[in-house]
Amino acid sequence: MKWRLTGFLLAVHLTVFAQPATDTLKLTAQELFEFNSEWLGLGTTQAYIDFSKDILNTSDLSLGVVGRRVSTTLNLTLNRASTTDKWHHAGILSINPGWNYYGIGYGLSKKGDRRNTTLQVIGSTDFDFQKNINFSIIDMIKTRRVGTIGYNLTASRTWWGEWQGPWQGEYTVDSLGNWLANIYPVMPPSRQLTTRALIVYSYPVKKKRVTISPQIILVSDIHRSFTDGTLKISYLADFNLDAYYGAQADWQVGKNFILNTSLRFNTTIEKNNQGYKKANPVLFSIGTGF
Repeated sequence: MKWRLTGFLLAVHLTVFAQPATDTLKLTAQELFEFNSEWLGLGTTQAYIDFSKDILNTSDLSLGVVGRRVSTTLNLTLNRASTTDKWHHAGILSINPGWNYYGIGYGLSKKGDRRNTTLQVIGSTDFDFQKNINFSIIDMIKTRRVGTIGYNLTASRTWWGEWQGPWQGEYTVDSLGNWLANIYPVMPPSRQLTTRALIVYSYPVKKKRVTISPQIILVSDIHRSFTDGTLKISYLADFNLDAYYGAQADWQVGKNFILNTSLRFNTTIEKNNQGYKKANPVLFSIGTGF
């Protein structure tokens, strides 16, 4: 028994001393910049789709490019109108498997001859650690001469669980200077409330079987409040603007069916750009939209 115990302790001793010593190193800001630019493309380390800025409320298949990745979002909407056609109920489902995004919502619309007002709520989860709920009021007004003008006011509450943050350039090496592993910071649970505004303008040009509507949509965050248990701040957002521009075509197929196709591009302008984007430049949809 004594020899067995001595042999066991000797094995542990040899195993401990066989492990190479490790050191923690950190890239300089310039080195990290060059690494991201060469291997990942500038900005794509933190780039992702911000689904809380989703401006779509119709059935469609959306294709987008974020950094070097292609994003495909499927939005499905089931509408039911009252007998007077004044009130409309909508069930909303949104799926993007590539980004682990799944959303479900409900909308209530009051329709008039020239005005359509919608109250909408959408709950979603994405990136495995982020949950979000959006409350929106959407007001669309059709004019006789200048086209359709509308606005959207949204309050968006986001919750983050504990998650692995973007790489800051820290990594470990052994005693010989060989790379072992990257060190990623662990971000604590937190939550944020964001209020934002959207303005939309389109001008329909009616043909025999199709209505073509050039359009522009502007989205901007207004105010944010953030807390993570140790930090609690509330502030007006720095200048930021998401601009969507393109054209939409509504094809009349039969008496009660409309095929909608859109070509829409996105440009994001921010004072402090951190690569957080929502990009859906090419859209194909069935139904009606803005």
